[in-house]
Amino acid sequence: MAGFGQTVKETKPAAVVEPVKKVVNGDPFAALRAEEKAFKHQLLTHQFIGIAGHDGTCKSAIVLDAFVNDESKEEDAILQCIDFDNGTAVLNSSIYNDANIKSWNPWTMSLNDRTAHDYPATHQRMMDLMKYFITEAEKGKPIWGLLVSGIDSWLEVCNHNMRIVDLGMAKDAIQSADYSGSGMEKIKSQTAWGMRNSRFHQLTRLSRDLVRLGVRVFWETHLSITNFNYKSGSVDEWKPAWEKKTNGYLPTILIMQENQHHDEEGELEKTTFTATYTKCKTNPELVNQSRTVFVTRPDGEYTWNGLPDLYDGTL
Repeated sequence: MAGFGQTVKETKPAAVVEPVKKVVNGDPFAALRAEEKAFKHQLLTHQFIGIAGHDGTCKSAIVLDAFVNDESKEEDAILQCIDFDNGTAVLNSSIYNDANIKSWNPWTMSLNDRTAHDYPATHQRMMDLMKYFITEAEKGKPIWGLLVSGIDSWLEVCNHNMRIVDLGMAKDAIQSADYSGSGMEKIKSQTAWGMRNSRFHQLTRLSRDLVRLGVRVFWETHLSITNFNYKSGSVDEWKPAWEKKTNGYLPTILIMQENQHHDEEGELEKTTFTATYTKCKTNPELVNQSRTVFVTRPDGEYTWNGLPDLYDGTL
């Protein structure tokens, strides 16, 4: 009986401890009133924009150009870049050479001889970077914007971590990339993809926190084929390479495109690069409208317009 009594003692549920609410001068909402009093009206800064397009369609360039040409920004303002593909670092070094454009490498090197990167550590580094930017913005540091270059790489990180960490199916990214092995039934479940999506949208939540602090946030990704017409072999549709629910979370989405123009003899006259608004909650007049960003010509002459909408108050 002593053993039975001991078992009962060990399994007795712990008492529920109610959270203590600080009351100031009899007001249980004093902290919330102080928070409300500290609210600041933020004008022309609530931008959370997804930018998608093929390689070389000026995705990063329109953001860096907007930062450089925004004459209303504070003198020591910073554009933070999380640079999965090293594109923003190269562009800044070769074109703008602006020390206030900071390019962070999110990849964490692996000590495993088989793989270049440690995917769980890379996921954690992303969380640390975002929380660092939020903390700095809360302190009043003038962060003009954040550009995450390579959201498709972030989706890849989340895919691998679902298999490595959450499901325990692989020891590293190489094994995770093998979809022929055992355990495939695990990733067919809604729960597995819910884990992947939850990982992905941790970045969404932290990005929104930055936007609330008045920081512009830009997500840049490539376009991927989402459907094929197998009879003709043609591509039915290209979509941004991010988690499929992302379209609903972004207030503004830009699709970057390249179009070649030829004369009657078929000779190339010029190539135009455009930005098309497929969604814009902050200015509905822009929906389905296009802006010419860049024009190149065979003789070497070019016209660069950038996208002033990103800083002139249009959004």
